[in-house]
Amino acid sequence: MEETTWGEFATIFGATPRNRILEFFLETRELDFSIGDVAKETGLNRATTYNTMEELLASGLIKATRKVSGGQLYQLHTDKKEVKVLIEMFNLLLDKIAEKHKEKIIA
Repeated sequence: MEETTWGEFATIFGATPRNRILEFFLETRELDFSIGDVAKETGLNRATTYNTMEELLASGLIKATRKVSGGQLYQLHTDKKEVKVLIEMFNLLLDKIAEKHKEKIIA
């Protein structure tokens, strides 16, 4: 994640626990993580992370992937249409950030 508690996605759409977790999974969409890892990386406590992950699982935006040492791992559900739209939006935000940095370098 960025140096701040949340990045551009959560800043624009609101720094709610749901958006902070979604942003984390959008940034790391090819990887899977435990709830403890998600809590640590997003700066949320485990209880908030667990409850929010339950909501994201129920909505189908996040999916359970595999178990490692008895712990469940989760990943962004990239096959869902809604998630594809979120990825596209996230990528547009990244392009915008890259363009800002490019302008600073050129100036």
